[in-house]
Amino acid sequence: MAKDNFGPDTPYSYCPVDATPLEKSGGSPTGMKCPECGRSWYRNSSPSTGCAIVEDGKVLVTVRAGEPEKGRVDVPGGFLEAGEHPADALVREVDEELGVGIGEVIGPLIMAVHNYGENGPFVLALGFAARMIEGEPEPADDVAEFRWVGVDELDELDFAWSHDRELVEIALRIEEDGACQA
Repeated sequence: MAKDNFGPDTPYSYCPVDATPLEKSGGSPTGMKCPECGRSWYRNSSPSTGCAIVEDGKVLVTVRAGEPEKGRVDVPGGFLEAGEHPADALVREVDEELGVGIGEVIGPLIMAVHNYGENGPFVLALGFAARMIEGEPEPADDVAEFRWVGVDELDELDFAWSHDRELVEIALRIEEDGACQA
């Protein structure tokens, strides 16, 4: 099997439009320009949203059903579609993953950059808090299970990403202070 030389910060080599070899562009280490069509191509962090759903002093967390980080805890959410607003992506992702509607999105409360799996792409994670406004959670195929956790249970959880733990902690503090009201 050939070695994969395309890491998360490796510049693109060929133009996605016309397959012309790209040339270095500007001061960005990953910026490349097509001499044929003139378009510039950059390796950017992929934007994602995550949601700490709060209710009665607890936050809903999910267990990942697939890789990367299968079996570890995170929060409902996912990647933005092209041109999609982060709050709209959050509503869509929570519905897709759990079949519930959320309202009163608060945040972003955290922003973090991380790799999506070993040697995976860089992700810009935006974390929000919200309340469920309709439905009962039912895990979809990318969620193995969900649970409601309080601050006293956080040390027992194996979070896939440290920023998700931070998001849950912040959301629980907001809930405790009464700032996240339905």
